[in-house]
Amino acid sequence: VIFEYSFRLAIFLGTFKVRLKDGAHHCEGRVEVKHQGEWGTVNDHNWSLEAAAVVCRELECGAAINASRGAHFGPGTGPIWFQYIYCNGTESSLMECSYPPLKNHLPEGLSHDRDAGAVCSGKSSLEVRLKDGAHSCEGRVEVKHQGEWGTVNDHNWNIEGAQVVCRQLGCGAAIDAPGGAYFGPGIGPIWFHSINCQGKESLLTVCRYPSLKDYRPEGLSHDQDAGAVSLELRLRDGAHSCEGRVEVKHQGEWGTVNDYNWNIEEARVVCRQLRCGPAVDAPQRSKFGPGTGPIWFHYIYCKGQESAINECSYPVVIDHHPEGHSHNKDAGVVCSGKFCLVWEGLPCSKPFSFIPRLTTSIWITAFRTYLGEDFTHTVIS
Repeated sequence: VIFEYSFRLAIFLGTFKVRLKDGAHHCEGRVEVKHQGEWGTVNDHNWSLEAAAVVCRELECGAAINASRGAHFGPGTGPIWFQYIYCNGTESSLMECSYPPLKNHLPEGLSHDRDAGAVCSGKSSLEVRLKDGAHSCEGRVEVKHQGEWGTVNDHNWNIEGAQVVCRQLGCGAAIDAPGGAYFGPGIGPIWFHSINCQGKESLLTVCRYPSLKDYRPEGLSHDQDAGAVSLELRLRDGAHSCEGRVEVKHQGEWGTVNDYNWNIEEARVVCRQLRCGPAVDAPQRSKFGPGTGPIWFHYIYCKGQESAINECSYPVVIDHHPEGHSHNKDAGVVCSGKFCLVWEGLPCSKPFSFIPRLTTSIWITAFRTYLGEDFTHTVIS
């Protein structure tokens, strides 16, 4: 019986759709659910900001600002599918919440005058920043909601959440997710009670979290504000931007990577992170000249499949100069690069890896294209 019920439930969930209607934009309005091929509404009994947060998340509309009742966006038509619904606010879709069997509750006396609604922030209206770090890519995580900057509690905070923040800010890979107000306690609201990210999301609002509100009245303190530390990466002193000495920006300062254990697997990850095509070589012993400043990495160990070096294994990121390391052992990378050919003035369309098998004329053409020359006639030998 349990298996049969689960099977029927899976079939039902596959036909479940949600939308917001009659609002000023597609991220606010009356909550409507399509069931058995017909759109219907949700009764506002037990309707809450937590439930609205789930609707906003499911529709990729950012954070929930309001959970309106009493047919605020006008009464709907058709069935009232939900007598009530209970969500804790962390669900990824409305179907994961708790509710009675779906059926038309109009014959039971429910009215569209009590249709539930939701107002979402929309993706673009929830700003994120890092404050009180050594530079703009590290610091206390702050979110602007309802026109006011607030913080994120560190409950459940981890490197996956920091990764999303760093990605949203264009700050490269995250290497640390400190809690306990590492960058000092913030001021104002604590907007996030907790947040759960997988690490691949493009925006913090795509992650799972309870409804956004000021959690200070519930006993949360700025002594538990969450932080993030990002890591920038570049290749220096090579013939082009896709080869050179590996340098990492940490605590606002560029430094290098020691070549202990450095091999093609690590080079592959660097090339992938910089979108420079496949790795060709992983030179050691400062082939591209010794760097200056800190030696941030004592060593790095990668399997070669990681998308960024922060996903690899390495000791704590500190300046290893005082431990006797020298820039004479700085690690380097040579990536294949991405180039395209220009045919009779047509724009580049398909990139290709720059590999030794190409003939001399194609090499010259690729370089001219890569350097931005207006080269409209290509000869292939």
